[in-house]
Amino acid sequence: MNQAVPFIIGVVCITAICVHFLRREPKVLALVYLWSTGMFIAALAFQPAPGETITMFLLDAALIIGIVFLAAGWLMYGKKIGHLLTIIGWQAFGIYWIMEVPNYISLHPEDPTNVILYAPALALFTVFSVHEYRAYKGEKENRALKFMAGLTFVGAGVYFLFAKVPPFSTGLIWATASQTSWLYNLVGGHTAVAGPTFDPITNEVVVPIGGSSISIILACTAIEAIVIFLGAFIAVEPRPEPWKGYKKLSPRIKRYMKMSSRERRVRALLYTIPPIWVLNLVRNVSILYLVDNDIVSFDLAHGYAGKAFSFIVLLALAMIVFDLVPEIYDDLLDLYRLGRPGKKGEEKGESVGERARKKTMHEGKEVTAPGAGDEKKGPSESESEEE
Repeated sequence: MNQAVPFIIGVVCITAICVHFLRREPKVLALVYLWSTGMFIAALAFQPAPGETITMFLLDAALIIGIVFLAAGWLMYGKKIGHLLTIIGWQAFGIYWIMEVPNYISLHPEDPTNVILYAPALALFTVFSVHEYRAYKGEKENRALKFMAGLTFVGAGVYFLFAKVPPFSTGLIWATASQTSWLYNLVGGHTAVAGPTFDPITNEVVVPIGGSSISIILACTAIEAIVIFLGAFIAVEPRPEPWKGYKKLSPRIKRYMKMSSRERRVRALLYTIPPIWVLNLVRNVSILYLVDNDIVSFDLAHGYAGKAFSFIVLLALAMIVFDLVPEIYDDLLDLYRLGRPGKKGEEKGESVGERARKKTMHEGKEVTAPGAGDEKKGPSESESEEE
């Protein structure tokens, strides 16, 4: 692939991150932009060979440092040292993804789409680091940053345990290949699963599906999506009355309000993980069908149609999760709004949930779980509800 394509993609994405989060702070924006683009350009210029020993050592070192320090920072977040540990973790983790860009380009020259995710990682994590430093210096903590540190530690820790330790990934990849082959055969295919092999160039376990031109690797198992949801459910902190501020409560949400935080998270796990696994098999079968019947090329089926399908599935599941565990939505919205000045009457660092509770209290409304007292409507409402 011509280096100009990933370079343009990377610079555009880094610029978008910096402008969105730091446009009101030109000096900080300049520092973050120079740091992240400089590292990105250096990574592209270095162009290490895939599987090269020194490259793999540096990647693994940055990855381990990032995960370990994020874990320590998350667990010690209530202390000042926790913010410093988190800063180190974010920087190491961002450097890891920047270094992955040339590695990915070398292995997948036909598909530049993942550069959109890899290249701006250091810029985004440096924005998080700026706010962590301010919390260390005494500003109010943003609890969404703690959530993100915990999510990243759990999600990345589990994922890279599979990605870096072949014995862990072999069973998962083989199970995915076997079920994909079985499902494809139900719709007219004639395939069988071959034994797993190890690719020393990519350091990946590969399970070919005999009778087709497709092989299954870890990226085909949907483990990335699974660990993101798993990390979110573990890292999110329950809040009292998380639906406070909702203008209307549907019967479904009222049922959720009767559950404990643990019950809601367990149910969210059941609503997401099994569907992700099943729909990923459907995606794999569709790619097999499209490619083996010469309907479209593998690059189009896997790199674009398959990823679009995965994105739509994750978006739909996220909508379900946001109703069931609204704390996750609040945290993500707080992250998106980092750096924006608060409106009149809002405290700096105040979360979406806190603002909603203050607003409803000011308006004379109070929303509580049905077991503790139902929704009480203000003077402007014509009637109140009772269970």
